[in-house]
Amino acid sequence: MIVLAIFLSTLFSSVVAVLLAHTLQQRQAGERKVDMERQDKVADQVLSASELTNTKLETIHILVNSNMTAAMQAEKDAIVRELAMMKEVIELNRSAGREPSKEAIEAIEYTQAKIDELSAQLEDRLRQTNIAELQEGKS
Repeated sequence: MIVLAIFLSTLFSSVVAVLLAHTLQQRQAGERKVDMERQDKVADQVLSASELTNTKLETIHILVNSNMTAAMQAEKDAIVRELAMMKEVIELNRSAGREPSKEAIEAIEYTQAKIDELSAQLEDRLRQTNIAELQEGKS
């Protein structure tokens, strides 16, 4: 009888241990599933935020580029007007019998070089904008 009681006690302890292990395993599996779902939600939120940030950065980049191009164009236009006035003054002086000074000639040459530089930069910006628009159209 004692052997039977020991056997039943051992059997009961084993069954309880197996049931507890099974219950614990199911609980952990449920927790892992909930944790993975939470991680998926966080990953989706990060992706969404990243896409929004990229969109905002692209918009800011376009605006800054546009403003910079407009400023460069305005600078070039002002320098072109300045050069026209410089040449007009030289023509007026020549018609009055005075030759332009070395400094005046150098200023005109520098001003023309600045116009050429700004023209090249503006052409490059236009070319880069066209390339970006073509690439965006392919995407």
